[in-house]
Amino acid sequence: MMNKSKRWLLALLMCSGMALALTGCDQLKKPEETETETQSETVTESETETETQTETETETETETETETETQPQTFTLDTTVDEETASLTEYSTIHIMYALDDLNVREQPGTTDECEIFYSYTTGDQISVVGETSNWYMVSVDGYESKGYVYKEYVGESADESTSDSAGTDTSSDSADASAETAVADTSTAGTDTSSVDLEYGVESYAEAFTIVATAGANMRSEPSQDSEIIGTIASDTQVTAIGYTDRWYKISYNGTVGYVNKNLFSAE
Repeated sequence: MMNKSKRWLLALLMCSGMALALTGCDQLKKPEETETETQSETVTESETETETQTETETETETETETETETQPQTFTLDTTVDEETASLTEYSTIHIMYALDDLNVREQPGTTDECEIFYSYTTGDQISVVGETSNWYMVSVDGYESKGYVYKEYVGESADESTSDSAGTDTSSDSADASAETAVADTSTAGTDTSSVDLEYGVESYAEAFTIVATAGANMRSEPSQDSEIIGTIASDTQVTAIGYTDRWYKISYNGTVGYVNKNLFSAE
């Protein structure tokens, strides 16, 4: 009987020991799982935050660059680049003109994205004009093989043309104007007949032709108008013969050609 009781007691003790051992293993395993889960969540959150910040910064930079590059121009045109190019007329010689304002030179005659700016002039800069379209001058820029285009509105015959209209004509030509007021038109002494252009623009003829001198590079035009065709160029200090006049233009004879030049660019000898 005693042996049987001892056996039961020993069996009970062994069962209790095994139960304690199993419980301890479970308790030891649980912290490891907790650490693994915590580390995984931390890494996942860090990666997510980093990716979000990177994507946000990249998108913001891209949007900013795009907005900067596509800012609207200060003026718009109804014509397309192709239409402007189709109307291009190239000059046989270089015509000197001047920038009336800060002025961009573009690869093509337009303001779209494809018409990139590659050079610029400041107010008063001399411009070498080699052709024109409806709204643009084609120009030759030192150091560049390709021709560029500048908007006509900001280009003039002289650097101070924007103020010369209101200021009046050059005082150096006052004596010529004074004599012209009392002169009787006589086309035989002037050397040319009165043309339809003279009638249209009210060009008066001098009684006697006289010499005037270019004070700057000037264009000779087919009519006394800023928009008329350029038929020749006159270098600074060149002498030409004045045979007629309007309020702003001289009618001249130069190298066998009759044309019209801006009074502000000439003085009487």
